[in-house]
Amino acid sequence: MKMRNVMFALLAMILTVPVLGHHGWSANVDEIEVTGTVERGVSLSGPHGTMQIRDADDQLWDITLAPAPRTHRAGLREGTVPVGDEVTVIGERNTDPGRYEIKVRRVTWNGQHFDVYPPARS
Repeated sequence: MKMRNVMFALLAMILTVPVLGHHGWSANVDEIEVTGTVERGVSLSGPHGTMQIRDADDQLWDITLAPAPRTHRAGLREGTVPVGDEVTVIGERNTDPGRYEIKVRRVTWNGQHFDVYPPARS
């Protein structure tokens, strides 16, 4: 009986760890549009795609994209947008005014729209 309990506990831990590792977006609620120059191109190596852009006020923004497979399916891949090119991003800004981070729904570059998340519901 003890072995069965141990096996059940191990199985429960294995199944819940991935859920605990994912975060929510409750800190990103204010919609914002920012245009800037790509400082660090798209990376799809983490749990979410990322990039960095610098706006006209010289502020560096951390851009959080969708998970890598979804970002890739949207057509936004590593090397698609060259460093130094201008992009416009639309998404939800982090509510902490000291954090320049946006969870992005759309990236626009060179007339192309990359919708990595569906549009927000009204």
